[in-house]
Amino acid sequence: MTLKHRRIHLFLQIFFLLTGLYEGYHILDLFVQPDLTQTLFIPQDGQLPIITLVVHILAMVLSLFSGVSLWSRAIWAYGFSLFTSGLLFGMNLFNLSAAIQENSFHIIPIVLILLILMQSFPFLLRRSYRGA
Repeated sequence: MTLKHRRIHLFLQIFFLLTGLYEGYHILDLFVQPDLTQTLFIPQDGQLPIITLVVHILAMVLSLFSGVSLWSRAIWAYGFSLFTSGLLFGMNLFNLSAAIQENSFHIIPIVLILLILMQSFPFLLRRSYRGA
């Protein structure tokens, strides 16, 4: 592995760990809402809060697990990180419209995540295809 690939690998490790922590922040933000237990299955703004909560928990777990698997340099880590990248890309793309309408401060991290994911797709594809 060249020095350039090592730097990208380290950057992606840190990125997935930070993205997992950011998703954890979203989960805490959902729990701060009053009467969450009574409104989990009542549609709000066209979405069920329980589905949003499950998706954020799944994204957090997969992001943290991708960061740890990249750190351990497992053979399957690049393929798993590519899967996690696709999930994060779709989720953040859908959350971008809600962030534009509700809270404009969440646009900046969402756009940063989307840009980094688009830049990392070719690296992860190439590394997952080679197998190591």
